[in-house]
Amino acid sequence: MKQDATPFISIVCPVRNADRTIAKTFEYFFNIDYPQDRFEIIIADGGSTDETVAITKKWAKAHPQIVLVEVPNCVSPGFARNAALKIVKGEYILFTDGDCAPEKDWVTKLLNPFKLDPKIGIVGGEILTLRTDMNNFTESYCEQVRFLSVAGRCGVRENGFMPEIKNYDPHEVNGGDWSPFFATANLAISKKALQDIGAEFWHEITGEDVDFCIRVQSKGYKLYFAVDAVVKHMHRVSLESYLKQWHGYGYGHPLLIQKHARNRFEIILQYGKKRSIPLALPLGKGIMHIGDYHLMHFFGLLFILGLIACAFSRSALLSYLTLGSFLLGSFFLYRYFRPCFKLKPGSKFFSWCKIRYLTNRSFIKGASQGSKKFGPICIEGSW
Repeated sequence: MKQDATPFISIVCPVRNADRTIAKTFEYFFNIDYPQDRFEIIIADGGSTDETVAITKKWAKAHPQIVLVEVPNCVSPGFARNAALKIVKGEYILFTDGDCAPEKDWVTKLLNPFKLDPKIGIVGGEILTLRTDMNNFTESYCEQVRFLSVAGRCGVRENGFMPEIKNYDPHEVNGGDWSPFFATANLAISKKALQDIGAEFWHEITGEDVDFCIRVQSKGYKLYFAVDAVVKHMHRVSLESYLKQWHGYGYGHPLLIQKHARNRFEIILQYGKKRSIPLALPLGKGIMHIGDYHLMHFFGLLFILGLIACAFSRSALLSYLTLGSFLLGSFFLYRYFRPCFKLKPGSKFFSWCKIRYLTNRSFIKGASQGSKKFGPICIEGSW
């Protein structure tokens, strides 16, 4: 790529209390195979109380490409990004986070697809794991289950276009596996597309990356997945923070449905090919998933109630129904925890099961609280 044909880019990175990872992120930034006079790195600090700002200023002394924007009273990563977007100079704006490590060819792999079609407004890449502590249990789990991996969303696993939002059904806009969007840990947008949506993220406290992509698509732009544009994520190091992260994801989904979905209630059966069943019920807009997590609890509850009832009745039918509930509950329990058999080491099987269960519960609990706050019913899915 000739120098005069090399677009100037802006890398926007919101941070808050990221001193555990930010230096490693800078190391990877300055290992990127892209002319260093053709990019700027805007660090938008949302009120760090640790050494994040001091580390950033130290790196900025040696690398003038780094621009620090301090954002007081910052309420969300989107709020911090908006402060950065006010000063970006790039023809393309790339987003990542202060706990991410872009691969050497990240920039070129993200920019190349824009040449394929002038209607491509956003290119998103794959998100993998960078271990910071080989003995950390939560990091190991994240790596093995490919937490935050983009491949497979909307069925897209290789380089190619994301499906377009057609009907604005809840499952298309709620931020789930069938919502066409990219997380801002690994996303590039053309300046034209950015300007067409007002050059800012919404002011809500959550769900800003999904809303961002929905608004870009609403202007007629396409989303493209570049599987080989890789960012590695340094995940949460404690189970508590990991659960909080999943709770936040769930909390934001009812808000996205409230803002973007048409008035439709869906049931998603998580078996075989995803199926969406509209219900003519006075529930307004919303979504309910039914999978192994839900059914093992449902039949488990029926079994317990059956045992209680059997203590007061000798009905043969009741006994058979109780037995059937036990067998079905056991079946869905096995299906739910079956993926944990593949995680290593096998001696930690029950620990893997614990993480799997607690994260799913936090996800569903977050959505329940979000439903109470924002209105639409949202019962999240089973892993």
